[in-house]
Amino acid sequence: MFKQKYLFYVVLLITLAIGCSKNKDADKVTGTEQTTGDPVLKRILKEGYTQKEIVELKDRYIVQGDIIFFKGVKDHEDGPTTEQARSPYLIAPAYRNISVYLNAGSFSSINLSTILDNVIAAYNAVGSGIQMTRTYTASAADITVVQNSGIGASVCGQAGFPYSTGRAFNTVYISESTLLTYSITSASQLTLLVAHELGHCLGLRHTNWQPQGESAAIPIPSTPSSDGASVMNGSTCGYTWSGFSTYDQIALKSLYPVTLGGTNVLNPGDQLTQGQLIRSTDGRFIVVMQGDGNLVLYYYNVPLWSSVTCCNSAINRAIMQGDGNLVLYDTGNAAHWSSNTHGYNGSYAVIQDDGNFVIYQGSTPRWSSNTAGY
Repeated sequence: MFKQKYLFYVVLLITLAIGCSKNKDADKVTGTEQTTGDPVLKRILKEGYTQKEIVELKDRYIVQGDIIFFKGVKDHEDGPTTEQARSPYLIAPAYRNISVYLNAGSFSSINLSTILDNVIAAYNAVGSGIQMTRTYTASAADITVVQNSGIGASVCGQAGFPYSTGRAFNTVYISESTLLTYSITSASQLTLLVAHELGHCLGLRHTNWQPQGESAAIPIPSTPSSDGASVMNGSTCGYTWSGFSTYDQIALKSLYPVTLGGTNVLNPGDQLTQGQLIRSTDGRFIVVMQGDGNLVLYYYNVPLWSSVTCCNSAINRAIMQGDGNLVLYDTGNAAHWSSNTHGYNGSYAVIQDDGNFVIYQGSTPRWSSNTAGY
């Protein structure tokens, strides 16, 4: 079992502390002019972003100033995600050895070569299932770091979501114009910037998403709701690098474990307290007793089912009772949800590799979350 509190993830952004200027491009389309039938736009709205946060350009949407969604990319379309496609927000095991290419020729005066080497070494030193290497061949790259001063005044960098194919987002844009304008050129400042943007390519969102006023995020197991030392805090362009925080490292190892730990079963008498979870044997699904009182089944970072008991922190445990009933209790021992399977003595609950959370009595299923098919 793993402790879970809350660090938040999945997409991108790094702006100056002074704020991000609006893009002045002539081809910008906003508000009611946007094509709401576009599957990419539907996907953005489905993730909780509002229409006013979205700017439409010719080949992409920009969300909250610097979150990239390319048009015409089927990875953003609605529809079930197959096992081969994986989650659209995390990197599949087959693609976790990531080659990074620096387009050095796109920069005129800033040299990121040593910076990138140091950032890659820092990510590898975390000891997660993600391992990066530097490539000097553009065609061999999974991620390319390239200069782009057209991403917006006062915007330091842009990146995006991992794709539903399970691959990392493939581009990090760095604005040399912004960096030079605001004298953000020290090795320490640039290291933090590159580490932050690469974190978005891996699926990490701002740790401080709530103070930033951003749309709701999904928790990462074993991490707190705030971390002043996190590399993934937003509005930190120009800050200096001091390495990944303890919880940055826990987040990476939780999302991308080297080996899959824990159990996938709740036997009679077992319980999950707040922050504890069970994990499917293939590592794709977890059932976690959250601190907000909700018992939730996640497919990577996508919620598939919950007990609908959110926002009552007094609900602090889920017990697989000996009578076959899975019950959520509060601190006063009042029950708030159950599987209604009492009477099936000796039953146990298991999170399966197909995404279904099932209570069995022997080999007979007595209840399920009806989430099979992943």
